[in-house]
Amino acid sequence: MRRRKRKQQQEEQALNAKEALRQLKRSKKGLSREEAAQIVGVVCEQMEELGRQAGISQREYEAVTSYLTDMQKIERMDPAARQNLNDAARNIINLTKERVKYQNSSDRVPVQQYRAMERYEREIPDALKNIYEQEQYREMIHSDLRQLDGERAVIEYEKESAADKKIFLRNLAFGAGFLVVFLFLTLLAMNMITGTDMLLPMLLVLALAAGTVAYITAAAGRCGRVLHESDYKLNRVIQLTNKVKIKLVNCTNALDYAYEKYQVESYRELTAVWEKYVHTKDEERRYKKSTELLEHYNRELMDALLEEEVKDAEIWLYQAEALLDEKEMVEVRHHLNIRRQKIRERLEFNNEQLAMCREELSQIAEGNSAYADLVGKIAGEHGISW
Repeated sequence: MRRRKRKQQQEEQALNAKEALRQLKRSKKGLSREEAAQIVGVVCEQMEELGRQAGISQREYEAVTSYLTDMQKIERMDPAARQNLNDAARNIINLTKERVKYQNSSDRVPVQQYRAMERYEREIPDALKNIYEQEQYREMIHSDLRQLDGERAVIEYEKESAADKKIFLRNLAFGAGFLVVFLFLTLLAMNMITGTDMLLPMLLVLALAAGTVAYITAAAGRCGRVLHESDYKLNRVIQLTNKVKIKLVNCTNALDYAYEKYQVESYRELTAVWEKYVHTKDEERRYKKSTELLEHYNRELMDALLEEEVKDAEIWLYQAEALLDEKEMVEVRHHLNIRRQKIRERLEFNNEQLAMCREELSQIAEGNSAYADLVGKIAGEHGISW
């Protein structure tokens, strides 16, 4: 459809040009020299451009014809030579697919991490072990700190309880002393006033006082020992906590340095990045190897085609599928035939336009014999033979 439309446009242009020539033929005799020179100049410029386009089209036509001739040479190849050609083409296709897959791979290590892995490649296996041990040690330190915090809380609770009990015993001593004195004085007064024998009750009060004093003294002693032991234990826990915190700081600093050095944030991330890096390096080695193999098979394919005197051998490096698939080869041939037909139509149209331009120059020269030299001069300036 598009081809018919373009052909119709070319025919319309040709008809318009012919009509212009008929009108020009009727008016050429009345042209002034300046008008004639202007028209000749424009026509020569058109002829110059048409000639340039015709040259381009002719070279394209020859190139397409050469491609079609090469296809015939390939199809007439000896079976053994064709098998070698097909093997090279098959290897080129497979290697190209692998290379495209590698180039489009999204599972890549970020640039900074890749450079860090590459720089410290030899020491990373040992670093992985060291970082793992450091992280385990850090977890153990945190566990120790939690245990020490628990012990400290228990000791502080015992110390607080002992201090509270000591206050209670002091208050109890004051209360018991007041009560004993009150009872003793009361009994003594009753003995003096009534003459009743209060010796036994007074002895009981003194016994109660002695028992209370003994209890308070023993309990206070226990509280004092608890407070003393609590202070000792608390100081010991604080010292141990400080030592453990120093270990934690040193361990954390060592890990932070390692994380910064290898551009990671944990052992797990370093392991993942290192595995990706190793995989990437393997892919890079395969890519390099595939590049060498691809160059080898490219040379094999080129040599096989040049052996058959194929002129445009290099183009088959980029359409190796057509060498293996008959349908692809038919499609390539069909495309080339269409291109050649379009080029032929363009050449015919350009030649028609050139012929009409020459006729136009002839009309000017025939319209006035004095302008013949003018036409020849201007045509010569544009490199057009007249």
